[in-house]
Amino acid sequence: MLNEKEKSQSNDYNDWLENSIKNEYLSHFEYSNFEITKPIGFGNFGKVLRANLKNTDTIFALKLFNTEFALKDIVNEIKLHKQVDFHQNILRLHGITRMESEPIYRSYSLVLQYADSGTLETYLTKHFNELSWNDKYQLAFQLASAVECIHNSDIIHCDLHANNVLVHQKNIKLADFGLSRKITKDSSNTYNTSLYGVMPYLDPKSFNNKVNDKQNYILNKKSDVYSIGVLMWQISSGRKPFDTESHDATLAISILDGRREKIVEGTPKKYSDLYKECWKHEESERPNMKEVVSLLKSLILPEENKQSNSSIIIDHNSKIENISQNISEKSVKTYHK
Repeated sequence: MLNEKEKSQSNDYNDWLENSIKNEYLSHFEYSNFEITKPIGFGNFGKVLRANLKNTDTIFALKLFNTEFALKDIVNEIKLHKQVDFHQNILRLHGITRMESEPIYRSYSLVLQYADSGTLETYLTKHFNELSWNDKYQLAFQLASAVECIHNSDIIHCDLHANNVLVHQKNIKLADFGLSRKITKDSSNTYNTSLYGVMPYLDPKSFNNKVNDKQNYILNKKSDVYSIGVLMWQISSGRKPFDTESHDATLAISILDGRREKIVEGTPKKYSDLYKECWKHEESERPNMKEVVSLLKSLILPEENKQSNSSIIIDHNSKIENISQNISEKSVKTYHK
């Protein structure tokens, strides 16, 4: 049950959502218009369902939240996602829906683009033997471009792993901004590093959770870069990192001590050199995402490069973000509780 303060905060965030719909900042879908077909994903947040819009061929993914997720967390995810929703390689947020039978604090669900090939992990398992090195470069480039986009908006994803990266029509779609946050002077690390299932992707600096006796380690843009390095290795190998070992404290300690996955035989040196730079222990020694994108772009064959340039929007994101923020500020009252 919610206490009075929590109820008041929930009402504030509910007002934000209602005003967002009223002012057309968010699209609203009637829950009764969906036909739920099957669950397609599970996580600490809750679950994702595949849903058909009745009497149409349109398929969406509905993200339903567990009861422990406060309304403010849902609003935070929406705000961050909307800032970068324009990018070709970021999953579309189409709007929200609400189950009227549920209490306010657990009734809202996100209506998201449906990715027809599932997660990157699933895609690599099914199609790895069909991929050329140029295909792998393209996947890595698209993923890096999406992360560069969110970094340009001062957003840190904080949860980059192969089940939060989706594939739709052979193109990367970055998803799940539930743990993402804006960089501020008061930013704090709320990531639960006991999540051993995704531990190999995490910045090992966060395992200690302390910079020194007085200061906690805060996840940052270079933490995302570390995760990108691991994902680049996974794209090159088709396997999950350390897939034959238990993802436990023993593995965490060995990674903290400098252990990394072995380079797959036949991997082009420029590619492996890049992901090795990304997963260096010291964040100051890791490249930034702009550098990662530039180096990956240089690896793609010239003809493929032209296609990437025409389909991926990178250089205009600050302008679009400003327009989006202006619309939001004029039409919707924002709450920071």
